[in-house]
Amino acid sequence: MTIKTIRDFDTDVLKVLYEDAGWASYLKNDTAFKDMFTKSLDVLGAYENDELIGLVRVVGDDNHIVYIQDILVLKNHQRQGVGNALINTILNRYSHVRQIVLMTDATDAAACKFYQNNGFKTMQEANIVGYVKLKS
Repeated sequence: MTIKTIRDFDTDVLKVLYEDAGWASYLKNDTAFKDMFTKSLDVLGAYENDELIGLVRVVGDDNHIVYIQDILVLKNHQRQGVGNALINTILNRYSHVRQIVLMTDATDAAACKFYQNNGFKTMQEANIVGYVKLKS
C-alpha cells in the first residue's frame, strides 16, 4: 500500500469511495463534490496496485487547526491497517498544528474505537464542548 497526496481529482474514482461508504449526501451535486476536494487543505489517498482504496481529506489553516473532514476505506479493505496509515500520515504531517479535530457518529462504536485507538479523545474527556449547526 502507498499513501500519496491526490492532486488529480478524478471524481469518478473518488465517488467509488463515497458510494461504498453510503455517503450519498456528498454525491448530490457534481460541482460541489469536486469543489470539496479542490478547496481542501489536503487530500491523501491510499493505493494498492494503482487502485484507490482509502482517502483522508482535511480542511483548516495548517497552523492552529486541522479538521479531518473525511476518512474512508473501501469495505473490502477495512481492518487491514489502511485507516491507521491514513490517520497517522495526517497526524505526522500536521504535528505542528495546535488542534486536530474531527466528528463522527457517536453510535458508530467501531469508528469511535478507531479514533480512540489513534489518540483522539472525546470532547468531554478533553473538558471542552463543541457545537454544530446542521442544515436539514
